[in-house]
Amino acid sequence: MRRLELETSWGKLLLVGGSRAGEGTVLLLPQFRLALDSGFPLRALVPMEHVVVSHGHTDHLAGLLPWAAQRQLQNLGPARVYALDPLASQLRQLLQLGAAMENGNPYPVEVEVVSEGQNVHLRPDCMVRFFLTSHWTPTLGVGLSWTKRQLKREFSGLPPESIRELRQKGVEVSETVETPLLAYLADTGPEVLERQSWLAQVEVLVVECTFLKPTDRQRARRFGHMHLEDLRAWLPFARNRHWVLTHLSRRHRLGPGSKLIRQALVTEQGPRVHLCNVEWP
Repeated sequence: MRRLELETSWGKLLLVGGSRAGEGTVLLLPQFRLALDSGFPLRALVPMEHVVVSHGHTDHLAGLLPWAAQRQLQNLGPARVYALDPLASQLRQLLQLGAAMENGNPYPVEVEVVSEGQNVHLRPDCMVRFFLTSHWTPTLGVGLSWTKRQLKREFSGLPPESIRELRQKGVEVSETVETPLLAYLADTGPEVLERQSWLAQVEVLVVECTFLKPTDRQRARRFGHMHLEDLRAWLPFARNRHWVLTHLSRRHRLGPGSKLIRQALVTEQGPRVHLCNVEWP
């Protein structure tokens, strides 16, 4: 798997995972106990307490059942899965079937139905927001943001005693500021980039780049995937600090494909480009 330490305004964000179209995609944020899809590998996935299943393709969820079984075996406590309906109902059935086949107790996993625009707090200073991407089947994107309390701009520069006096008078001198930290687009075409304009500002954009060849533009459109030229066209509008690219098609070898991506997207003024494509054994 790839291990990335990304500099952000929140601090150093750790992102661990790997991806290959049709084989497996799993991206982990260990600091938040959050998994963005569960297409293996199992050992690193097991400690995650929150798992988003973006859509019903097996390369994005094949690790879910062994994840739940291993958490139960290791007494790791309750966990939660987030998915759209009807996929959420189907995942409940899958987990129930897995526990029944083991002749054991139900797994300590709750499957929560989520929808576009819904927010879920992972902890007091961190929440995820769900949105729909542009894949050919209903697919869930995830935005991770963090909040902090800070002094309102109109009071900046005042001495501490003045701030204290204002507080004693009941004046609200602080405000809550939300910072979009990371967005995960799962499988998607380029339409989501226009529909969700905030994606141009998020600090870390995790976006697929499945196809690279000019002859594959129509294939990308047909199956709701991103083509390299889509990202190149959007690059001038991006204000992200980092791009993390995933989901490279098996039609491309990893080495030459990575070279093509870097040649097209790495610029002095643009976001730093990181590749999370791997050769799964």
